[in-house]
Amino acid sequence: MTPHRIDVHHHVLPPYYVQEEGKRLLANAPSYARVLEWTPQASIEAMDRAGVKTSMTSVATFGLSPNDRQYRKTLARECNVYASELCKCHSGRFGMFTTLPMPHVKETLEEIAYGFDVLGADGVCMMTNYDNRWPGDPEFAPVFDELNRRRAVIYFHPTVAPCCVGLIPEIPSAFLEYPFDTTRAISSLLYTGTLSRCPDARFIFSHGGGTLPMLAHRIALLGDVNKTLAARVPDGVLNELRKLYFDTVSVNNGPAFAALTKFTNISRILFGSDFPYFSIEKDCMLDGLGLSDEDLRAIETDNARALLPRLRTS
Repeated sequence: MTPHRIDVHHHVLPPYYVQEEGKRLLANAPSYARVLEWTPQASIEAMDRAGVKTSMTSVATFGLSPNDRQYRKTLARECNVYASELCKCHSGRFGMFTTLPMPHVKETLEEIAYGFDVLGADGVCMMTNYDNRWPGDPEFAPVFDELNRRRAVIYFHPTVAPCCVGLIPEIPSAFLEYPFDTTRAISSLLYTGTLSRCPDARFIFSHGGGTLPMLAHRIALLGDVNKTLAARVPDGVLNELRKLYFDTVSVNNGPAFAALTKFTNISRILFGSDFPYFSIEKDCMLDGLGLSDEDLRAIETDNARALLPRLRTS
């Protein structure tokens, strides 16, 4: 198989991250013990089996760490330097989304500059919430203004908000909360006016946008009854939401994919795997969805190439 797919949702676990965060990760999800055994070679072997040419790397569950300014700054920098070296050592196989030390704005702005100007990052990775604060929070406005100025790609990975941990016994919080928190994050960016204010930034949301395809019209109704909120979305709620990008993780099944494609255009959908949490070739393929060859190539390759400059020369 000639590798051609572009994976925009591919996680790395740098040694420093595992050292600092491994115990907390296992405390939240004991089944992730195998994930902590990740290596670059494991990624490359999985990519080769699944025909993935390039993976855009990110660090998941960054929000587990203590909300300490210096700790998050150091952790983010170590992760970013590691990801940059991975790109250099395996040219053409990896790109990187910069990890940010949010919610600390000054340090985040510094890391954005370092990531783009020194490390040559392809975009940034953000969490859907930071300690019960969602991305449209006014304090975070300088971060999005800077990313808009840079015309940056902003990739969002969900995390469980402190408010919603352990609500239903025996059901891991992430199973339900990841898609719902993705929708909260999008709603926050929408109705604070962040999406409208930052038209040059490109936003990618994991897992097909969570519950957004099913709730978009309900979310839009809020603008009909609250004119203050509606004024922050002058182009209209649905028009703004349809500018977003979504990856295919967890929606590569008939009902979920049908909802996503009824809501948005094929050109806004990107292939993702969530490796090493999922198996790329077993859990993430799109072959059973009845897509045309043209649409399949758009999702698996062409849409990402149009969005990310690194891929146009690789």
